[in-house]
Amino acid sequence: MKYEKIYREILIGALERRERFTQLELSKKCALSLGFVNKIIKRLAEIGAVDIQRRGFRIIDSSKILFDWASKRRIKKEVSESYCIDMNIGEIEKSLPFIFTAYSAWRLLMNSMPFDYDEVYIYVPIEGKKLFRMWLKDKPAKKRKENLFVIFTDDDHLIKNSKNKIAPLPQIFVDTYNLGSIASKYFIKEMLDKYPIFKVEA
Repeated sequence: MKYEKIYREILIGALERRERFTQLELSKKCALSLGFVNKIIKRLAEIGAVDIQRRGFRIIDSSKILFDWASKRRIKKEVSESYCIDMNIGEIEKSLPFIFTAYSAWRLLMNSMPFDYDEVYIYVPIEGKKLFRMWLKDKPAKKRKENLFVIFTDDDHLIKNSKNKIAPLPQIFVDTYNLGSIASKYFIKEMLDKYPIFKVEA
């Protein structure tokens, strides 16, 4: 979804303690039309997340942006392919050269695992499909519950803002929030505890 680039860019800025942005800046960074950016910022102003000013806007409540995105996100619908790989989760993570999100991303980013998990979610850039097929070729499979979920993406903004095979923190949050397992609850709690900027303001 195009609007996700805007939400992601604003929230990355919020984590860097930025408060003020311009719509033109977002238009350039997200490669979206200025008209579309204005439409999204107006929507965020309506829910009290930002304050539109003469030369841009400022964040009022970053948590409203985060949870508005999280409530709309449907990661399961984005999954392109899923597999049941006969390897433990740590082995799968070590061997994959792609972008991690959700549980794996948080563990790799913070060296923390608040709850056991048995699913790995990755973003694979469209141009990396061939490399993924090569990775998959010699991997043992089993007929049980899938444990590897692959999202092929052409979202340049997501790819550009991912570092060391880890998706941006706001992306990790909304993807984890969308997973229905017990693990999701514990991971989300830890994320909010470590990053109070995302907590709902009283």
